[in-house]
Amino acid sequence: MGDILKIDNIIKDKKVPVIYPSTTIYDALHKMNQWDLRRLPVVDAGSNRIEGILTAMDIVDFMGGGSKYNLVKLKHDRNLYSAINEPVKEIMTPNPICIKEGSDLSDVLDLFINNNVGGLPVVDKDNRFITTITERDVLRYLIDEIDKNITIENYMTTEPITATLGERLKDVARTMLRNGFRRLPIVSEGKLVGMITSTDFIKLLGSDWAFNHLKTGNVREITNVRMEEIGTKDAITLKVNTSLYDGVSIMISNGIGALPVVDDSNHLIGIITEKDAIKYFYE
Repeated sequence: MGDILKIDNIIKDKKVPVIYPSTTIYDALHKMNQWDLRRLPVVDAGSNRIEGILTAMDIVDFMGGGSKYNLVKLKHDRNLYSAINEPVKEIMTPNPICIKEGSDLSDVLDLFINNNVGGLPVVDKDNRFITTITERDVLRYLIDEIDKNITIENYMTTEPITATLGERLKDVARTMLRNGFRRLPIVSEGKLVGMITSTDFIKLLGSDWAFNHLKTGNVREITNVRMEEIGTKDAITLKVNTSLYDGVSIMISNGIGALPVVDDSNHLIGIITEKDAIKYFYE
C-alpha cells in the first residue's frame, strides 16, 4: 500500500453519535436503527471519555444468547418490556479496545483480525472519544488497491455454520454468540433460503411487531419466533469465481457485512465477510 497510512485519512470528518451509561436500552436501540449502526460508543457525559461500547452482539446476548439475558430472565422475570428500559451500562461491553488518533492502519488491522472486532472507537491521548473506525471504512478507502484478478475463493469461509428455518431466535442467538459470528446463512436441504444477522436483532426489537409482543410482557413471545418468520429472504449471493474486488464493492454498496457463496443450484458452499476481505490487506 505504499507509504504508511494513518487512520486519520480514513476517518476524516466521520460523525458518530454517542450514548451514555444511563441511556436506556430502548433509546439506544432506537438510535442504532435511526443511524443504521451495529455499535454505539458509550461515553461519560462530562468528560466524553469512553466507558464502554454497545454492539449488536450485546443485543444478541441480551435476547437470549448468553449471560446478559439474565437481566431479562432473573431481574425482570422474563418481562422484556420492563428490561428494555434498563440503562445500557447493564449490558454494554465495558472498557472496549480503542485506537489512538494518528495510529497506523496496520495497528487497526492487527486489532480487527486478532480480537475479532469489526469496529473500534478512536480516542485522543486523554481517552476522549473522537469517532469510530470500522472494517467497512477501511475497505471503502482501500478498495481500489485490490487486485481485480483475485477471486473470493481463497478468502471465503467454506462449510460455514448455518441456521435452519425451524430454529428459534434464542437458539440462533446462542449459536452466534458461542462462535463469535455476527451472521448465519439460513439453509433448507443444503440450499440457501436467507440470512440472519446481529443487526436483524436490533431491527426486530425496534419493530412494531416486537413492540406489540413486548406488551404481553413475556420474552418468549419474541425469543421463540422461528427463522422462517424473521430471516432475511432473497439474500444477495456470490459465485466462487467472483472477484474479491466485486465482492467488496457489493458489500459496500449494499451496506452488507457478509455475502453467502452458492453454486449454480443455490447450494451454500461458503461465506465471505468484511473481515475476510480485510485479510487481503493484512497480508
